[in-house]
Amino acid sequence: MRPTNEVWQGYCGYWQNPFIRENLLPIGYTAWNGYLNTGRGIVVCTVVDTISSCIDWEVNTVTFHQVFIPQAQVEAYLQALELQPEAVKALLKAISTYDPKRTITLLVIGNGAVDINLLENLKISPAECYVQVQHRWAEFQIDLIPKGVTYE
Repeated sequence: MRPTNEVWQGYCGYWQNPFIRENLLPIGYTAWNGYLNTGRGIVVCTVVDTISSCIDWEVNTVTFHQVFIPQAQVEAYLQALELQPEAVKALLKAISTYDPKRTITLLVIGNGAVDINLLENLKISPAECYVQVQHRWAEFQIDLIPKGVTYE
């Protein structure tokens, strides 16, 4: 079980929240693009690099791949990850009820762990992330982006 918010949010070994913060624009872009093309679903970010216990997010880059899994394919995908049935059931319910205009369902895989997130109350909506990435497309190209993000 994860410690209370005030404990784990300051713990430098818990890297998922800073990872999401640093990569919110491409994650939001992928969420909105996926929604526009296939409807509800989940963004999956697979982190390639091993994250050290106290990574400096302002200096270090992290290579990851992301993909949008449509709702109809999520259950099979989650079962392949061998997640607990209760977690799969809860995530499927969240995907069927989330508001794609304001919320992102996100699965982050890295450092041997799977982290499930329902990103709500964002300062920038998935649609706004999409527009930002479109306007700044050159910054997000695979050959130019320092974060190593790929769009599948």
